[in-house]
Order: sequence, then structure tokens, then C-alpha cells
Amino acid sequence: MFPPPSRTPRAAPPLVLAALTIASCSTVGASLSAPAPSDDHSDSELGETAAEERRSTADILEARYTGVDASADVLAILETGEVEPMDADARLVYAVLLRTEGRFEDSRRELAALVEEHPSMADAWFNLALLEHAEGREDERESALESTLESDPAHVEALAFRGALSAADSNWYDAEKSYNAALEQDADSLDAITGLAWVMAKTERTEGALLLLNRAVELEPNLTYARVDRSRVNVVLGNYNAAEDDLDAAVAAEPDVPWHYLDRARIRLRHFKDYQGALEDLNAVERLDPGNFFAVVYLAGLHDEERRFTLAEKYYREVVSMRPNYIWAYMPLGKFSWMNGKYKAAAGWFAKASAEDPPEFSFELMNALSLLRAGREDEARTMFMETLRRFKRGESAYEVVRFCAERGSDFYAVNALNKESDETLRERLWFYMGAVYEIEGNSIGANAVYERIGSRRGQMEYDMAWAALKGMDGDS
Repeated sequence: MFPPPSRTPRAAPPLVLAALTIASCSTVGASLSAPAPSDDHSDSELGETAAEERRSTADILEARYTGVDASADVLAILETGEVEPMDADARLVYAVLLRTEGRFEDSRRELAALVEEHPSMADAWFNLALLEHAEGREDERESALESTLESDPAHVEALAFRGALSAADSNWYDAEKSYNAALEQDADSLDAITGLAWVMAKTERTEGALLLLNRAVELEPNLTYARVDRSRVNVVLGNYNAAEDDLDAAVAAEPDVPWHYLDRARIRLRHFKDYQGALEDLNAVERLDPGNFFAVVYLAGLHDEERRFTLAEKYYREVVSMRPNYIWAYMPLGKFSWMNGKYKAAAGWFAKASAEDPPEFSFELMNALSLLRAGREDEARTMFMETLRRFKRGESAYEVVRFCAERGSDFYAVNALNKESDETLRERLWFYMGAVYEIEGNSIGANAVYERIGSRRGQMEYDMAWAALKGMDGDS
């Protein structure tokens, strides 16, 4: 129902974690912040100096650390000695910043020293677990995470992280248990709320997921990924306007993220038939993420739906270039090849489509017609006879296929079609009558059929009739 959540597993942003670790690291004694004693200070002076050192460290970091992009600046502050000496809180922030800047070995060395000196420092263990996770060292991550929870069984971030790890393995029971444990400690934990919503969505408790995501957005209206997840839940529930509203907010907040546009394009295409809005979104995806497979697929389908067949063919060819086994491109490419008079190619595409969907008679029948138009009459007749076995004598489809194979009198086929009560089947079958009329040089009969069905939508036969009259893009 959803793609993997971006936060699974998701570490707290460095900005948030910095504020957490600076403000409250209760597992570390006050003496860690004090400078080495000297003969120039009394004990009371040393205590005051230590408190001032702690306050100045927090003040400097909080004043300078205004966003993730500032991590390098703050790292420079810590490494050049502007904050001197670093207490345990500052060292933890330093380790986090090292990880943020991709200096994993330096970060591990700092965290390892911290947990060795302060084995009950849960935040240090937790950040070591995050680091090991970032490097794909699962055993070391689990050991560090276990030490986190041994040091602080109520560590909300660690409980939520454990839930995220379980969710990543589709272990929904353990994930839910961990997220609920986190929420028992902090009912407003956004990671736990959104993570539990994800679990509920994956286990088909969509209404419950929506309630949780409503709570997340209420707590933090600018939490974009919660709005995106809520949009997806609302799509499942059929609340398409609400889903689009959340994606509008996501696009406004993060205009350079292509997936927001792609999600909104899906809604506009599937549920609102807003082709212009969807096209704008898909063009934005192409601009931000050239070659995005899903955008190419949707652009192919959109242009096909709008009967801009030349563009549709271009995008479908890109699709099979990226993924040759994308079976849903086979029929459209066969259709376009037929429209362009490339009958050998059309036969190949329809053969591939038929192999993937044997119950659909039209692919096999179009394969036979394409072979006939390509001059391969013996192969075409064999294919017609195979198709004929699908139907009972006297059925409209039987009579039409027999007419295609024999190309003689159309009396029985027309009579059967006039009696066919299934309107869609009847009109689709008329196309094959028209195609044979055209092959046999009966342009008046062919055009009459194409005029009859060309204005209809939703079937490949209608598109081919339309193109026979108007050309690939309606400009003939």
C-alpha cells in the first residue's frame, strides 16, 4: 500500500539531538564539566566555573546550530577550541556532528570513548547504535541498542528506533510493541506516533492509522513526512481531496522533492482526471529527477489517455529501455506500431502481450492481423484458427474471428454483432471488421466502422480506429 517509510529506521535530526543532549544528560556527573583543579581556585569557585562552562557550551551551540546545514560550522567551533573544555554533553554533540559530516570512524572513536568512560550514558549508546546502523553493522547496532535500553529502559528514541527496525523487517507485532512502549513514556513522540501509524496502515487498520497521523500533524503541522503518509492513508480511504491538500502542503514545504509531485500526480490522474495538473506535476518530477521510472510510466499513460500518441510512444519506449520486462508497455507499443504501419513490430509486441495475458483474446487477434498486414499469411491463418478455438460457434466473437480468417462474406459476423448485448464487446469487435475491410480495400466500410467507434474511449480498438481517421496525433 505504501513505499517503505522514509523514517524506517530514522535517526533524530542532528539539530533535535543536539538540543536533547546539551540540555539533559542526567547520566553524567557534574564533575565531567569542571576544568582540572588548580591552586588558584577554591572548591566553590570551581563549582561555579563548571556551571558557567556548561551553560556557555549549550549557549554557544544552541545559538550557532540553527539547522542541519550549520553542522560543519558547529563542528569547527568544537574542534578549534571555542568551547573549551568539552563536557560530556558537548562531546556527544561533537560525535553526532562527526557522523553528520560523514566522518564515521572519528564519530565511532568519540562515542566508544564516551561509553567506556560513562557506561550508563544512554544517549551515547543510542548514537553509537545509529552509527553502526548507518554502516550496516547489524550485530554491533543491536549490541549498542541493547546497552541503550539497559542504561535507560524508558529511552523513547531507542524504543522508537527498535520499532522502526522491526517494521523494516515487516515484523509488525514487535514493531507495534516497541512503538507503544515509546508512547507510554512520551505520548507525543512523533517517531512513535508516525511509526505506529505505519504499522496500522500495513496491517489494514487504516482508520486507526489516520487518527494517529492526524495527531502527528496536530503536534507538528510542518512535519512533511506525516502529511505525506496521511495523504496515502486518505487515498486508501477514498478521501482524495484531503489527500491532495496534504500533498499541496508537502510540495510547498519541500518544492525540490520529486516524490511529492509524483504522489499528487497519481491522485490527479486516477481520481480527479486532472490531466493538466498531473502533467505539471510529472514535468516537475522529470526536472528534479530525470529518468524517474514512475514519472516516465505515468507520462506515457497520460499522453496515451489524451491521445497524444507520438509522445506516449516516446515515453513507453523509454519505459522498456529502462525495464524491458515491464509487461504493461507491450500492448501500447503494439498499438502504436499498428498505427504507424509497422506491422511486423506490432505483431511482436502483441505476441509478448498475449503471452503475459493469455485470457485476453484481443492481443492474440491483433497479433494475427498484424502478421496478415505484414504479408505473413500462413502464420496469420494459424493464429486466427488458434483464436477461433476460444469461442463457441455462433458467438459474436467466433463469427468475427472467422470472418478475419476467411475474409469472405461478412453476413454472419454482422448478424451476430447486431444481436450482441454486451455493448463494449460489440463495439470492440467492430474494429476487427473494419480492419479486414481496410485490408480488403473496402475503404468505405472501414471508415464507417472507424467513425462508429473512434469517438469512444477506454479500449485500444477505439484508439486505433481514431488514429486510422485522424492520424497519430489527430492532425491528418
